[in-house]
Amino acid sequence: MSAEVPTIIAALSAAAAVGTFLAYLYVARRSAMGVAREEALALAETRAEVIAELRGRLALLEQRHNRMKADCDGQVHELQRSLEEARTEAREAYQTQRFYSSTAIDLLEHLLGDLEQAPPNVDGALTRIRELLFGDRPAA
Repeated sequence: MSAEVPTIIAALSAAAAVGTFLAYLYVARRSAMGVAREEALALAETRAEVIAELRGRLALLEQRHNRMKADCDGQVHELQRSLEEARTEAREAYQTQRFYSSTAIDLLEHLLGDLEQAPPNVDGALTRIRELLFGDRPAA
């Protein structure tokens, strides 16, 4: 028996070493899994913070965009109104110019008629010119 006792002790010691090693591997694995889980949770928390920050920035940018769009719409309406006013003024100026042009053409036709008569009616033409230059002018 004495020869078997050291062998049994060695076998039990080896079994205890193997058991301790397996327990160490189990604990190490659990520890690594715990660390990995903690890292995953920290990463998820960081992602949630980044997403919340991006959502906040997006909301601010959407508000700014809407404000700028409203400003641009107001400017477009103002420019359209100004354009319509300019068109109206141009149309009125054209009509006024056309009125004065047709009046000048009528005057010149009458003067031409006075001067083409045989004998030419120079006095009548001059009288008409003097009335236009020095007399009462018709209102536009």
